[in-house]
Amino acid sequence: MFKSLTLAILLSILTWQSVAAQKSQPFTFVYNSLNYVGEIVEPENNSKGIIFIIPGDGPTDFVKGDNWIGERDFFVNEGYAVVYWDKAGSGLSEGEYDYTQTIESSAKEALEAIKTIKGLSIEGSDNLGIWGISRAGWVVPKIMELYGEINFWISVSGTTELDNSRYMAKANLIAAGRTGEKLELLMSEWDEYQRILVRGGTLEEFKAKTKNLLADKSFNSRGIVPSEDMIKGFNNYYKTAPFKMDERTNLAIMYPNFEKALENISIPVLAVLGKLDSQVDWKKTGELYKKVARKNKMALKTVYLDNCNHVMHKSETGALGEELGDKPAPCDGYYDSMKNWLNDIENSGQ
Repeated sequence: MFKSLTLAILLSILTWQSVAAQKSQPFTFVYNSLNYVGEIVEPENNSKGIIFIIPGDGPTDFVKGDNWIGERDFFVNEGYAVVYWDKAGSGLSEGEYDYTQTIESSAKEALEAIKTIKGLSIEGSDNLGIWGISRAGWVVPKIMELYGEINFWISVSGTTELDNSRYMAKANLIAAGRTGEKLELLMSEWDEYQRILVRGGTLEEFKAKTKNLLADKSFNSRGIVPSEDMIKGFNNYYKTAPFKMDERTNLAIMYPNFEKALENISIPVLAVLGKLDSQVDWKKTGELYKKVARKNKMALKTVYLDNCNHVMHKSETGALGEELGDKPAPCDGYYDSMKNWLNDIENSGQ
C-alpha cells in the first residue's frame, strides 16, 4: 500500500512535466526596424486557443533556449498553442537589448507579434490569451488598451502602479533576518537614499543619512558608496526618464492611472501570487485586483501560494539570492491553479 501511495504521489508530481506531442514553427516580425524571431508551438491535435508568453525584465533566450519551458509545455499539454519571441538584442532577435524600454514600447512590440500571428490564420487564433509575469503586469494592460481582442489573461506575480524597489529592499532585508527597530532604521535610511538619488543632495548628506544601510551587507554586499558624480548621474537620469516620480514615495510611476486601466478589463483574469515574493508586493497587488474586480466586470480569480517565490519556485525565504539548485521545483498548486481555471473558463464559455 505504501508503494502504491508513493507511486501515485510521484505520478501526480510528474504529470505537469510530461510533454504531449507537439509541433513547432518559427515566425518573425518587425518592430522599430528590427527583426524579431519567435516560435509557435502547437499541440498535435486541435488547439483550443493561443497563449502568448510575456516575460519580465531581462534578456531572453526562448527560441534556442529553455526560458519558461515548464509553462510552455504545460499549456501545449492543455491543448493550447504557445507563442513567444526573443527580445531585441537577445536570443535570435536583432539589435541591442534595451534595459530602459518603456512599458508602452514593450506593449507595441507584443502587439506586432500578436498581429503577425493573427495574420497566419493559426488554429485557435479566435481565442487569444496571455500568460505574463512580473513586469508583464504593466505590459499586458497596455496591450489591452491598444488591442481589444484578448480573451483571457493569466497574471503571475503582478504589479501595482509604482515601481517595486522599496518593497524589494524591505522584503530582502527581512529575508536576511532584519526585523523590529533595526528594520525600521534601515528602511528610513532607504527612503533618504532614494530621495537624494531622485531629488538631489550632496555626497556628505548621502553618507550621513544612509550610513547604516550602506554598512549592511545584505543590502550592500560589495560595500559600494556612490561618488558625487554618480549621485548627479542618478539625478539627471530621473529628470529625463520617460516616467514621472511619485512626490510622496520618490518611486517611479510605472503606469499612470493604472487602476483605471485595469477597470477597463472585462475578460477572465487569473492572478497567481506567491506569499514569499520578495520582488513585488503580492498583498497590495492582490488587493488592487480585487478592488478593481468589485468595480468592473472582470471575472477575477486570485490564487495565493504558500512557500512560493517571485518566479513560482518552491522556496524557504523567497530572497533574491536564495539557492534553489539547478532544477528548482514549481510551487505546490501553481500548475493545478492554471489547469483548473482554464477548464472553468472553457466550460463556462467565457
